[in-house]
Amino acid sequence: MPAYPSTVECVTITLMADSQTDKQERAAIWQQLVSHQQQTADLHMRDLFRVDPHRAELYSIRIDELLLDYSKHRVSEQTLSLLFSLAEACEIPNKISALFSAEKINSSEDRPALHPILRAPAEQVLELNGENIVPLIHMQLARMRELVQGLHAGEVQGSTGKSITTVINIGIGGSDLGSRLAVDALQTFRTGDIEVEFVANLDPKDLSAVLARSNAETTMLIVASKSFTTLETRTNAEALKSWLTANGCSDLSRHIIAVTTNKTAALEFGASEDNIFYFWDWVGGRYSLWSSVGLPLAIAIGMDNFEDLLAGAHTIDTHFQSAPLTKNVPVILALLSIWYSNFHKAESHAVIPYDQSLRLLPEYLSQLVMESNGKSVSRNGQAIESTSSPILWGSIGTNAQHAYFQLLHQGTHLVPVDFLLPLLNSSDQQQQLKLVSNCLAQSEALMMGQDDDTDANRNFPGNSPSSTMVYSSLTPKVLGMLLAIYEHKTFVEAMIWDINPFDQWGVELGKKLAGQLIEDISVNETSGHDASTSLLMQEYLQRNK
Repeated sequence: MPAYPSTVECVTITLMADSQTDKQERAAIWQQLVSHQQQTADLHMRDLFRVDPHRAELYSIRIDELLLDYSKHRVSEQTLSLLFSLAEACEIPNKISALFSAEKINSSEDRPALHPILRAPAEQVLELNGENIVPLIHMQLARMRELVQGLHAGEVQGSTGKSITTVINIGIGGSDLGSRLAVDALQTFRTGDIEVEFVANLDPKDLSAVLARSNAETTMLIVASKSFTTLETRTNAEALKSWLTANGCSDLSRHIIAVTTNKTAALEFGASEDNIFYFWDWVGGRYSLWSSVGLPLAIAIGMDNFEDLLAGAHTIDTHFQSAPLTKNVPVILALLSIWYSNFHKAESHAVIPYDQSLRLLPEYLSQLVMESNGKSVSRNGQAIESTSSPILWGSIGTNAQHAYFQLLHQGTHLVPVDFLLPLLNSSDQQQQLKLVSNCLAQSEALMMGQDDDTDANRNFPGNSPSSTMVYSSLTPKVLGMLLAIYEHKTFVEAMIWDINPFDQWGVELGKKLAGQLIEDISVNETSGHDASTSLLMQEYLQRNK
């Protein structure tokens, strides 16, 4: 029988250790949830809807034009009451305050996680080490606006005097996924004729494909790296520098922009001081779209639209801080995730946008969720006893219906689903009607199922949970709202599991070993590794004689 982790010491606004009484209270609520799940395991959502005709109205929340319907879940009033009690016992309101007030909630790196302040209005005040940091943020936004305007006016020129027409972002992980998603999602908001490209993969085919459609004289490189030492980013950036030089670009400083916290390394790489854009160590990579890391997006859609994205995220920040737990969208989504992951033993979660614009959203969220919460130790370094992050996956709507929906409907795995759905399409209302109908039909079918006593192959058990978020159309503001909801949901989950969602030590070992392997293979040294790795190293050397 699962038990609530005995090591949980949820952060308070002052990051004080919890008392034994607090731990006992949380353990008691956790056990009540275990018992409640066992007692309601056979409860079907069809019955919940039948006995409560107002269920959809009760279990839905509006924030501006965004509507969340979470009525299609295996929860009753008692379930939600217990989950909200768990959130209160874990002091989620205090932890939300800590997130927004410069507390050092990134405990393993001894620093705050202040990405929400990146989208705050200029008049807001937040002091860190005695300094109001909001003006620093808006100074970078002003510099971004100046560059974006200059690019679109043709005033930014390469070393041969030709205006820049292509920008290539070199980054990986958080320095790539957020901007790549947003640029792709907001294609209809493109401003001007600047082409924005992305290269992340260490595989040289990724860079080669982009260079094949680029002109060196009119290309600018954005090197986005917090440390400016990331292997994949530096390797691709060095290759691009060589390409620029080989194609007659003598003054590389006119082709290089750096987005980093490491000014010294950026200068050494060849960026001029005027072309270095900063963010801060209290901004995690996967939370950095809102900073100067979002420069490729600002170039693609213009600063006004970029600031609308920030405004959308800030709308959710305000909601997250002010809404009671029972009406708080990120909190509710997090608690539902806890309910299925920890009490129903669901191991994965699907995000399925019925919106072609959001085709990269599952990939982006997989990093946000699994790099943040894919942890097995608590904030104080002890093993947690519960499961943590589910595996997040998904793809585009109707395509998915003809791929893996068979498993969702009749498979043996419980997979909660998030549907995201735009309701308007000015170009073809009839086709949009079909799209909307397909999305709603899938959520209804997953919940209702279909009984067939004559043919087991045609029997659908139903009772598969889903949330649906609808909006008019995907605008920069709506995208900002959606991404901020998932950020805060991930944070709440982490606080209940008592893990630090702002570090990612799990990626470091592979990096360290890769560096050693590069050195060993370079000198034909294959010993000192396990037998499998040595065999594969030898095979590489043999085929590259």
